[in-house]
Amino acid sequence: MKPIARSMHQTMLLLLVLCLSALGLPPVMAFADPPVVAAPTNVTLVAKSDTAVSLSWTASTSSDIMSYEIVSGTTVAAVVYKLSATSSLPTVYAFSGLSPATTYSFAVVARSAGGNASAPSATLTVTTESGSVSVNIALGGVATADYQDFDRPAWKAVDGTTAVVSGVRNLWHSANVAGAHWLQVDIGKPRYTKRFVVRHMGATGGLVSDNTRDFKIQGSNSTMAWDDLLTVTGNTYNVTDHTVTPAAAYRFYRIYITDPGNTDDRARISELEIYSDPSLTDPPYTPIDEVNLSQDLVSLGIYSANLTPNQPTVDARPYIEAALQYAKGVGIHKLTVDQGDYYFLSQAAADRHLEIVGSKDLTIDFADSNLYFANGHLIAILLTNCERMTLTRLKVDYLQLPSTQLVVSSVNASARTIQYTTMSGFQSPVAFNASSTPYGDAGALRVFVFRGGERVQEVGRLQASRNATSDTINIINDDKPWTQEANLAAIQPGDTLVYTDRSGGHTIKMNGGQGNTISYAEVYAAPVFAFLFHKQFNTTVDHVSVKPRPGSGRLMSSNADGIHFGNARQNNVVQNSFVQGTGDDGIAFNSTWLATVTGQTAARTLTVQRFINEKFPVGTEVEFMDGATGELKGTAVVTEMSPPYGSQTFLANENVTVTFDRDMPTLSAGSGMYPTNPNERGYGSRVLNNHIEKTNLARGILFAGIMNGEIRGNTIKKTNMSGINVNQEYLLSTFKAAPANGITIEDNTIEQAFLWGAPASEIVNSGAALLVNSYTPSGWSPGMPHQNIAIRGNTITDSGRTGIRMENTDGGEVSGNTVLRHTLLPEQVYGVRGTADEIATQWEEIRSGIVIKTSDAEAFGNTVTPAYPLTTLLASPAAPDGPGGSYKSPVTLQLTTGSQRPTVTSTVYSFDGGTTWSAYSGPIVLALDGDYSFSYRSTNIAGVTETVHTAAFRLELDPPVGQ
Repeated sequence: MKPIARSMHQTMLLLLVLCLSALGLPPVMAFADPPVVAAPTNVTLVAKSDTAVSLSWTASTSSDIMSYEIVSGTTVAAVVYKLSATSSLPTVYAFSGLSPATTYSFAVVARSAGGNASAPSATLTVTTESGSVSVNIALGGVATADYQDFDRPAWKAVDGTTAVVSGVRNLWHSANVAGAHWLQVDIGKPRYTKRFVVRHMGATGGLVSDNTRDFKIQGSNSTMAWDDLLTVTGNTYNVTDHTVTPAAAYRFYRIYITDPGNTDDRARISELEIYSDPSLTDPPYTPIDEVNLSQDLVSLGIYSANLTPNQPTVDARPYIEAALQYAKGVGIHKLTVDQGDYYFLSQAAADRHLEIVGSKDLTIDFADSNLYFANGHLIAILLTNCERMTLTRLKVDYLQLPSTQLVVSSVNASARTIQYTTMSGFQSPVAFNASSTPYGDAGALRVFVFRGGERVQEVGRLQASRNATSDTINIINDDKPWTQEANLAAIQPGDTLVYTDRSGGHTIKMNGGQGNTISYAEVYAAPVFAFLFHKQFNTTVDHVSVKPRPGSGRLMSSNADGIHFGNARQNNVVQNSFVQGTGDDGIAFNSTWLATVTGQTAARTLTVQRFINEKFPVGTEVEFMDGATGELKGTAVVTEMSPPYGSQTFLANENVTVTFDRDMPTLSAGSGMYPTNPNERGYGSRVLNNHIEKTNLARGILFAGIMNGEIRGNTIKKTNMSGINVNQEYLLSTFKAAPANGITIEDNTIEQAFLWGAPASEIVNSGAALLVNSYTPSGWSPGMPHQNIAIRGNTITDSGRTGIRMENTDGGEVSGNTVLRHTLLPEQVYGVRGTADEIATQWEEIRSGIVIKTSDAEAFGNTVTPAYPLTTLLASPAAPDGPGGSYKSPVTLQLTTGSQRPTVTSTVYSFDGGTTWSAYSGPIVLALDGDYSFSYRSTNIAGVTETVHTAAFRLELDPPVGQ
């Protein structure tokens, strides 16, 4: 009988099933083998040098191949990826890093979109050239250019072939813009050359008129300055061959094109070949991997001077930009400076001081230096499309702050004016009368009131108009319950006002990119967010601080969020960080809608309005949520749109007609459309072991629209709103978030939520210290958009409102949590509305420690201890003054409750063991002989009554007084 062939995968599963069966346990589910991926064939040598080879192969016949891996034994020598989503996968590739005169065996493996690998192709044996012959040292080098697109990147000019590859003419081309263009090759170390061969457009079978006309070949060892090695003008040939005798060996060579020879201004090079000169011995070379900007800029030819610290008139920006250019060109992996103070006085653009673009595998270590940026409404540092970059050990501040601090002289609450003097060392609020934002928006002037360094609890976030005088500011009547005349009347002379101008950029912003790290960084001021990470993935924030500058007397740090991941992508983490004194959320992650439904024109067609600048090309799978109920309405895939994707502006509020692959349910105007792809919903976001305190507005930690996230081990103290909030909000013009799914909130400590100024929020969106909710401007969402939220092992102490509230959630768990003393400030609960029964229900929930209003959520093992009032009895005389523990004088009894939260609303006493109770209104005098049993208790505004206290008194007055 023919034996049954099984894969290792099948065999292991079979053994596992047999073992479980023997133990009496149910078998596990057996998974099918992964799909078979066809292997590439016909691996062939295209070209070789002493340190590089170029290989070609016949493509795999499988349809979903996303990459090819060139392997040598167990080592992956190179990986070839798709150049774009719509392009063919290249089947020719050159790579370097090999040793001269060495024999290698290569095979090619195909890998599918699902990550499944083919078997290796048949191997090809190649022996590299020796160093004694002239070889093309550009082959497989690191090629860069002034521009490169997805289909014709720079590396195609050093892959050793002019043949058509995967249906694409094999060449590099520049953008079709006027001006000079260049193509650069890094060969790894300085080498002497004797010959250059340039294969132009005609060498590929293309138009001869597209051959490069005027160009230079140049050499450099720094990429900062270039030596001309040859100059060509008026060329019309398909191939130009040039023999030269350079005076030096160079690591970098480039072709610098001044006339591409055509009418579209696009330069085209099929191959740049650079041939070694074996008659000369290449100079010894030790790669430089680190540059100290304070010591090395001059010696390396990077800049005309070194960047010396502690020079307030020296602008650090051009020094750093030159070092960044050098690092990118040479492949430096670390830039650092001498410790000290550095000043950024100029701007890289209208809205930013310093910009770092496209850096990869680079660490910038500022050695715990202070970085001072001139304009407090601009981005301090913008990192654009960087990958695997680390920014570390820096302390960031502004020379002109985006806020000021004032001392109250007097208040006219009815006129909504506050008279002030400016604190020493701070600017007048008159400086903010004209908006300073580079974006043209007015922003908002927000005012926060402090007394003795603590927020005044009776006053919420105020908003000022831009018409301050030298001694008066004007508070806008925004109809909020925490900014009314009674609130303003609580402000006293001597209180401190922090006057913030929330407009402009973000102090440190990462826009696009992946795998980046910011660590050991401190930000002391921010016009809006201190840190903004936009569409980042695999990015880490570790040991970062957002706080008022120590020793400055400042009471706030950022004017808005401390650390914010906007439109978060997958696997970002904030850990071991400290956030204090922010003007909005401490740490926030969000994932927003793609668009809002405005109409339904056919069964499969919707009109939508773009949210911000979100994109949803054909093929995007989306989900819908009803704008009135929060009900999830299903998914669909975009198949067509008008205007076509390539003709859209991608501006906020752009109207687009979208057709889908299936009939749509009825969707009302205002419904939301958001991505189903978890990676576009912040999959794997983590907030771990951080400390957040004194958030002057909003929450300690916010997750909005995140999937499979984790909030664990954090300490949150003194927040204006919830300590932790997982939410989904819609029908708001400024912020629309998708539902949350698969969130774990575990082992966090929340103290004094809602006790840092009057909470600037209504009960619907800030009902508990730890809150999971969905809401609209008119109230709680009736739907259950959230799924699978777990709240475990958290400790909530002294919450101004409910301890834990989970609602609008399908599935979940609330277990092992401890709530100690809650609903301390019910008098500052705003927005309770509805019918009499609804209002009664809401107040019952407000006074509860844990509220769960979900579908199928489990609750167990939680402990709730309310805030009991405490009544103190004062007796005079304080101790018996007669024989045998008796009193010989009349006894005066006084009950006090002092200032406590929740506020005590009633105190009662009894002399008959609690059969009858009398309201306490003042001191009680015992002036007759006899034995007294005096019971008393108080009830607070949260409806909690303390345990009855009883005290005994025996009076034997001298002289005796009747019983």
